[in-house]
Amino acid sequence: MNKHPAAENTRDAAPVDEPAPKARKAKAAKRTCIMVLGMHRSGTSALTRAINLLGAELPKNMLGANPTNPAGHWEPLRLIELHEQMLAEAGSCWDDWRSFDQADLGAQRLRFYKAEIARLIDEEYGNAPLFVLKEPRISRFVPLYAEVLKRMRIDVRYVLTERNPLAVVASLEKRGSFTHGFSALLWLRHELEAEYATRDYPRVFLSYETMLDDWSSGVEKMTATLQIEWPQPIPTAETVLSTHFSTAHQHHVASRERLEADPRTTRWVKDTYSALMTLEGDPNDAGAMARLDTIRAAFNSVSPVFGEAFFSEMRVRSAISAERYSQIEHLAETQAGEIDRRTEELESLRREMVDKDASLARQQDALQHLTDAQLASVEALTADREARERDRNAREIELNEEVDRLARLVSEAERQSEFLTQELKVLRADQEKILQERDQALGEKQNVLEELRAGYTSYVWRMASLFRRKTKGKSPQ
Repeated sequence: MNKHPAAENTRDAAPVDEPAPKARKAKAAKRTCIMVLGMHRSGTSALTRAINLLGAELPKNMLGANPTNPAGHWEPLRLIELHEQMLAEAGSCWDDWRSFDQADLGAQRLRFYKAEIARLIDEEYGNAPLFVLKEPRISRFVPLYAEVLKRMRIDVRYVLTERNPLAVVASLEKRGSFTHGFSALLWLRHELEAEYATRDYPRVFLSYETMLDDWSSGVEKMTATLQIEWPQPIPTAETVLSTHFSTAHQHHVASRERLEADPRTTRWVKDTYSALMTLEGDPNDAGAMARLDTIRAAFNSVSPVFGEAFFSEMRVRSAISAERYSQIEHLAETQAGEIDRRTEELESLRREMVDKDASLARQQDALQHLTDAQLASVEALTADREARERDRNAREIELNEEVDRLARLVSEAERQSEFLTQELKVLRADQEKILQERDQALGEKQNVLEELRAGYTSYVWRMASLFRRKTKGKSPQ
């Protein structure tokens, strides 16, 4: 890790270790911090929320829920950011399985971070008499927080959350694509450091699986072991706690038998988990702590050698990846510029097409108007032709009716002519009978008959001539 921070990393240093002039002030109210420790993805969020439901205050600014933890993290966001900065200055990071040595920061920067931690705790929790602090990174530097909280006159009680390492490894693999071996070492470092640093303080061990199976017994155990008086009585919070500890949030499950049989998992991890389960029954079990000391010493003896080789290689690879990323980013920017240029060309073509479409639309509208006008003219001409046709048909009907009427008149005239002819025959017969009696009037009678015949003939001729003219002028059907 970085044992010689750069000059720019010494900014904002605050000499909190120097004695300040004594001044009279009122005695501060007693404050108690319940610190939840444990590896990431170990159920620390669920336990922190449960402690909050019992009345412990949460930080004002928290890391919100996200797809990896939809129920919420309940972590102080500003402290997370400070921890990330501190780890980076010391040449470490959150997923570093080597031990963290606060001396790597240098005295001046260490004072700065102690002061910042104290300031943020005051700002995030105020004067809350009971508050819960959970940030898995703290598991690697518990002594730093213990010193800060002691200076702030804040009592601290520790809750160490355990979870089967196979479940933690599976969760990390899903969330961050971590390998099994790397995740197991990361779990091991967090658990060993948290357990070792809390031996002289009030503490309780609670496994995530136990809380899901019987949260009530877990809460009672925590209450009795840490001697906490909850602001919210447990029976009052029972309903919401029963809903809170739900297996619906447990996406990865593993048994102790499965862990023991897993060939990928190192013996250190298996034995550490077994010892932690023993400490869940007795947080001060000497045998369990001795086994953990042996594992921790062995782990610490190889971590500097293998860790330096591993993380140095990772830094080189990260630098190469960063350079490649920079090249890719530059290429992407170049391509983005080309895309922007082509996009502008396409936009220009699009605008041109829009203008042409608008012009074509106007032409189509004009053509449509002309077509509509011509159609209206054709419809008008058609209507006029149809009206003329109807008028011609009406006149033809009238003419036919007139011809029929004249035909009837001719027929009537012919009947009258026949009748008169018959009458004439009768008259002639009568004439023969009375010929002698009417000899004197024969001449007059003859004249009368001739006049009648002449008039009748003239009338018939005129009617026939009129009929022929009418018939000749009639249009053929």
